[in-house]
Amino acid sequence: MAFLNIFKQKSGDEASQLTTKGRKEISQSIKICSGDDGADQHDCTGDCKIEIDEGEQAFAKLKIEHETPLLNSSKTPKIHFVVPTSQVDWQHDACLEDPGSVQYKISQWCNSNSDKYSNVGTGKTLNCAVSSLPKDIMDIQVMRGTKNNVLVLPYFIWLNGLKSDNVAETLDDLVPALLNNTVSREKLLETRPNISVARERAFVFICSHTTRDKRCGITAPYLKRVFDGKLQEHGLYRDNSDYRPDGVKIAFVNHVGGHKFAANVQIYLQNSNTLIWLGRVTPVIVPSIVEHLIVPEEPMLPFPEKVRCIKKYQSW
Repeated sequence: MAFLNIFKQKSGDEASQLTTKGRKEISQSIKICSGDDGADQHDCTGDCKIEIDEGEQAFAKLKIEHETPLLNSSKTPKIHFVVPTSQVDWQHDACLEDPGSVQYKISQWCNSNSDKYSNVGTGKTLNCAVSSLPKDIMDIQVMRGTKNNVLVLPYFIWLNGLKSDNVAETLDDLVPALLNNTVSREKLLETRPNISVARERAFVFICSHTTRDKRCGITAPYLKRVFDGKLQEHGLYRDNSDYRPDGVKIAFVNHVGGHKFAANVQIYLQNSNTLIWLGRVTPVIVPSIVEHLIVPEEPMLPFPEKVRCIKKYQSW
């Protein structure tokens, strides 16, 4: 089909942007698929194929920047705090909507402490994001924004019932312990009853922040539907009411930077302790991402030219 030919042409142009040095840098964190691995194939039928076809047609109408090499166009986080909101879009500065909220306090703490931890741990930034992950609508404090559960990546732990008044005290204690690797997971869970393990094998976050850029609002739903469909084939799909372990949660997040590289997709893999942040993702390549990167115990990376940044974190 015409859109597939356009995709192959653009993909080829992007592939030529990735230097030998860039491929070597990426391969230090994850094995790159070879041509024999079938990374360019998109094995999808039925509803999945319809979603891909419709998605590619919608993406083709968007103005996406394809000239700039993607590698290192974003920064890997030391710690990524993800706050559930049950929303898919937010105000322009999503974490700063409500000065009394948990996400506001975390964001302010990250800004105030970034220099302090600049030479500690793996990665470059302290990040806070809001997401479509579900919040507890039965808790009045959560609904007011002054309390929430917070996902802490790449450590795959939850800070449960974190109150905005206690954010600074909690992070002052937790963050140095994590970044300096002074506490084991077992000890952390034993000594801090408000912390629990995130049992997913992976989290996939797709920028859907329409208020910041309409392209993200258009691209995100198409990608999520294809991700969901492929994960269902492998029994890995988990919706918000499914708490079985070893699944994959797909969620929307606020602005991550680089709208011109939409769609932006951040993938955290628990077993390999790796973040892969991809740009210019379109529906046609999602099946390969699932089949090669998310499903296998030993993941391989298709389309390395799509990598904005990548980091294999220290085991913990």
